[in-house]
Amino acid sequence: MKISMIILLGCFTQLAMAQEIPMFIGTYTHAGSQGIYLYMFDQQSGEATMYSSTASEHPSFLTRSAKGDMLYAVNETGDSTAALSVFTFDGDILSFVDAMPTGGSYPCHVAVSKRHPLAVVSNYGGGSLSVYRLGENGGLVEKIQHIQQEGTGPDSARQEASHVHSAFFTPDEKHVYVQNLGTDMVTVYRVDTNNNYRLIEEGHLSTPAGGGPRHLVFDEHGKNSYVLLEMTAKIAHYEKNGENWILVDTISINEDGFEGDNGAAEIKRSADGKFIYATNRGDANTITLFAIDKSGKLERKKVYPTGGEGPRNFNLSPDGRFLLVANQKTNNITVFERNMETGELKDTGKQIEVSTPVCIVF
Repeated sequence: MKISMIILLGCFTQLAMAQEIPMFIGTYTHAGSQGIYLYMFDQQSGEATMYSSTASEHPSFLTRSAKGDMLYAVNETGDSTAALSVFTFDGDILSFVDAMPTGGSYPCHVAVSKRHPLAVVSNYGGGSLSVYRLGENGGLVEKIQHIQQEGTGPDSARQEASHVHSAFFTPDEKHVYVQNLGTDMVTVYRVDTNNNYRLIEEGHLSTPAGGGPRHLVFDEHGKNSYVLLEMTAKIAHYEKNGENWILVDTISINEDGFEGDNGAAEIKRSADGKFIYATNRGDANTITLFAIDKSGKLERKKVYPTGGEGPRNFNLSPDGRFLLVANQKTNNITVFERNMETGELKDTGKQIEVSTPVCIVF
């Protein structure tokens, strides 16, 4: 009887441990933040427990390797300290490994390929890309390219020059799509596996003038793409026709009749491919749910307040049951419970207090 109880208690302990997963939070460090915060997130209760912090200057965007043993962070500064930093993670301790300068100012996004030994950093200031080759262990080997983009847009205040905001690999990892807020342009690069994984420009698609493309998502087959336009808070939906992308529709992430400043920040698709979410800062401070029909068309379903100000990045828990929004200006992360069938969100009332949170990675 006692042996059975011990075994049962051991099973419960293992189950409790399995429910808790690591969650990394990137921040700006000008207002008291230490850098990167590691929390343990309970996928059953939605509770988060502070575990450790790691010093890093302005680690504003994070991503993990496919195996999860490496963490990559951009150091978003405007001088020679702007860098891509790499850390190892053994499931318990986050350890700094190396950093390389980006050669551009204010790096704001990093994408790491799941298929190739390749990392791509977007430098918002100066409007360039930094391309790195990674070693077998995921560490930095060399910077193999620095790609400068040029151009302007119709908004003289925001689009006076090139401002590269993000780079995303296609689902088949053969191409990288680069969003330039300053030029209203998405540039398509092919990954040249025969030439040290250099990026070769193959074409581009123009986004609606004055919109300012920030981030994008693809469907699982790469047949539909959804570009988030920061300045107009709209999503531009494109459908692939042969080798060309056709603009199908643009849809606002705001409620009808909204008037105020926009600052669309993040867009993500649910793992089941049925829903898209997008945040808007400015005067809105909202996250919006869209349903995706079989043709790929979006329908705006509901707009939710984020429980704070300046919602930047957000993320869905790996099991899809929760969605967490980083509210930069109010130093809090709001935890929403997510209906898996309808995609709808419910504020759990749980708040994670973090100084200037801007990125959440599981």
